[in-house]
Amino acid sequence: MKASFVSSSAMQNVLRLTISQSQNKLQQASTEATTGTYADSGVSLGAGAAKSINLTSAIAQAASFKMSNAVVELRMNASQTALSSLKDAGDSLVSNLTALQASQDTTSIAVALQTASATISQLVSTANTSVNGEFLFGGTNLDSQPLSDQSSAVSDTIVSALNDYATGLGKDVSELTGEEIGSFITDTVEPMFSESAWTDASEGWSAASSTNMTSRISGSETITSSTNANSEGMRYLALASVVVSALFGQDLSSDAQSTVASKAIAYAAQATSGIVTQQSELGLAQERLEKANDALDAQSTLLQGNLVDLQGVDTYEASTLVNQLQTQLETAYTLVSKLQSLSLVNYL
Repeated sequence: MKASFVSSSAMQNVLRLTISQSQNKLQQASTEATTGTYADSGVSLGAGAAKSINLTSAIAQAASFKMSNAVVELRMNASQTALSSLKDAGDSLVSNLTALQASQDTTSIAVALQTASATISQLVSTANTSVNGEFLFGGTNLDSQPLSDQSSAVSDTIVSALNDYATGLGKDVSELTGEEIGSFITDTVEPMFSESAWTDASEGWSAASSTNMTSRISGSETITSSTNANSEGMRYLALASVVVSALFGQDLSSDAQSTVASKAIAYAAQATSGIVTQQSELGLAQERLEKANDALDAQSTLLQGNLVDLQGVDTYEASTLVNQLQTQLETAYTLVSKLQSLSLVNYL
């Protein structure tokens, strides 16, 4: 019978190799038990790894759209709030001017002048609203303040033109009829608030762009996501206010004052109508944004499900494997310890 020799050193080396392999497997199993996905998708999926990359990229793109859409939504919500305040200002101006038509006493005129001044201040302040350092009503010109208050200069121009107009008719300003003052407002004052005059680089009110912002809200859809200070609503609100502040300070006849009030009311009503139109356009864009976000959420959920199906592992099975490997490692450590303690000296 032939005797076989067993080396304790060789046994230790085998156990060390087993320990090293078990440690690697334990790390992989622990990762899979924790994350619920393969520790190394490339190795586990093979050719399917390309599909995994595509799914991950699509999910990241949907998340990116949701983040940018949140900024767009914030801007549009702030714009709606600002436009609502301008509409309220226009309604208040109409209310005060309507009262003035009924009674052209000193108090009513003073209230109308005060309301007109406050409306201009609110218009300029609101039009210059910014969010995250970008002006809401600048159109594509986000970095420059859209409006500057030119009411004083324009009022002076109107008063000067009114005196020339009356002189041309061979009258004093106080002798102008309602029809004559109406023609003056229509032919001389109103053109001062045309879009070209409003945006004139040297004397205009606005530095805004008339082109609105567009935003891509999904892979296939863009919306107009802003409005601008060159809109008819804002221009006519300024026109109504300046007509009041410039002309009610003059020595006009009762008939002329009534016409001024009527024209200002009409301009203010046109302004509020224009502002409501701006709100409606933004509202439609907000509705499309909401639907796009819903679609992105649904798309993301579907893609996440596909990715889990592709990369997912049974966490219970992975946890069981972790426990088994830990037991194996503990056993291997014990055996190595015992082998290291073996010595021929103990048998001499």
